[in-house]
Amino acid sequence: MRNPFSSKDLSESMRRRVELAVAVSQERLLNTHVDHALRLIQLVGDQVPFENALTIYTRLLRLSDDEARIITTRALAALGEQAARSDIWPELVTEEPEEVAPETGTANGHRSIIRTMRQRLRGRVKDDLRRWVELAAARTEVALLDTHVENALSFVEMLGHELQTTEAVELYLEALEVRDSVAEITYYLALARLADQQLPHRPIPASEPARGPGQPRAARVKPAAEV
Repeated sequence: MRNPFSSKDLSESMRRRVELAVAVSQERLLNTHVDHALRLIQLVGDQVPFENALTIYTRLLRLSDDEARIITTRALAALGEQAARSDIWPELVTEEPEEVAPETGTANGHRSIIRTMRQRLRGRVKDDLRRWVELAAARTEVALLDTHVENALSFVEMLGHELQTTEAVELYLEALEVRDSVAEITYYLALARLADQQLPHRPIPASEPARGPGQPRAARVKPAAEV
């Protein structure tokens, strides 16, 4: 994790609070990941062994090895707890998960998310199953984005007396090393949420209906008191 204080003039007590906020934010993101990994396992469990589903999940979400290890451990622990309560244990599968497509880029070095998903899910996967996984991955990305926005707003609330709003959001994105494409969207969504809360509400002037060329302005109907 980057040092989020390198360019910020914060008091020592505030630095400690930010460190705690970073830990809380990481835990929220981790919980979001585990929740959606379990949803994917439940969705495709009758067609794909849960180890394979977890592998697909971690690769689709472009997780680092450390992130994949932690999320896989948490998800397996949750499955174990569920199995212990229901007394029904999932059958362990020892075969290796199918290989995914190698990382290749287009001419400009970028690939669309959909193309990435489809390449990584190539093999003997049925078309309907492929579609389910793509939709589940998209739902997860949106849930993670919502979590990022909530975390950023927590930073704004906590640092409002020491940093400008935009600086607080940037501090969150820097501390959590949010990738650029997600960081930009998170930044604007967080500020838009604050705009809805903080900007004064002014009535919007009623606009007149559009008139055609040469069409006279509609006469104003006078109230009875003016007649």
